[in-house]
Amino acid sequence: MDIIQMNYFINIIECGCNLSIAAKKIHISQSALSQFVTNFEATEGVQLFHRKNGRLESLTGAGRKIYRFATEIVNRHEEMLSMIHSEAQKQKGTINLGIPSLILRVYFASLLPQFLKNNPHIYIQVTEGGGKEIRQKMTEGDLSLAFLIEPTLLDTKKFDQHVIQLDEYVAYMDKNHPLSDKGLLEWSDISDYEIATFNKSFTTYDLVTEKFASQGISPKFAYLSSTWDFLVESTYQTDLIAILPKPISHLVDSSRFKAVTFKDSIPFNIWFCRPYKPSYSEVESYVYEELLRDYYQPVADN
Repeated sequence: MDIIQMNYFINIIECGCNLSIAAKKIHISQSALSQFVTNFEATEGVQLFHRKNGRLESLTGAGRKIYRFATEIVNRHEEMLSMIHSEAQKQKGTINLGIPSLILRVYFASLLPQFLKNNPHIYIQVTEGGGKEIRQKMTEGDLSLAFLIEPTLLDTKKFDQHVIQLDEYVAYMDKNHPLSDKGLLEWSDISDYEIATFNKSFTTYDLVTEKFASQGISPKFAYLSSTWDFLVESTYQTDLIAILPKPISHLVDSSRFKAVTFKDSIPFNIWFCRPYKPSYSEVESYVYEELLRDYYQPVADN
């Protein structure tokens, strides 16, 4: 069973052993998919599926074991392809820049395209995702530069780090929410309300749960998502409260929503990071210095 056939096998199982659905999903004929199963079982002398009235019904014991191995192998194969692509880009002089999704939208929607327009000889490959994912790629050496939310949790002996933006998290709510007119929120004020915030792949989730824990509050999470506009929208005409960074407030419809500040707020501070190296290429140094110059705020580093 080669890697392509493993993908066939996995998709059959993920489609509930329905060959018709699986064939449409992976864009091959149903007969070809059926023939793959038949040929494999005949050649290897092992039955993958239980059948009922000629239709695949469920995995056999052997099929479950093969499925487990196939899943592991396909996942590792995808990781290898990603690594190969990353290494190829490094050798071509590509700058691999990691940016959490929100930071990309709020701070770089116009700046990055303009930077690339002014520097057509530079190719920047942007990796977008949750803060934890970006941090992991940074520590594994897959990124040349990264923007991370405080705390970066990077080793200060291995990474150069500068704070470039200082801000805070606020509570977004429907404009008619009972707390919308409150000047400054105490965390205890929202303890009885359902909460929405970024999902567990984001640093925000950890910061919010840590703040609740420090206040002795058990949060009631209604929604966790990677999309800030969905989280804000989920508060419309409800008592739900979304805890999100303040910088998105200028993107929020103020006629429907209100952003209320906390008395003891969670910092939303952005750090620009790169790994320490014996030497940097001319392109690496130029991109780093230009982006740092555009955003650097003279605040004491960690």
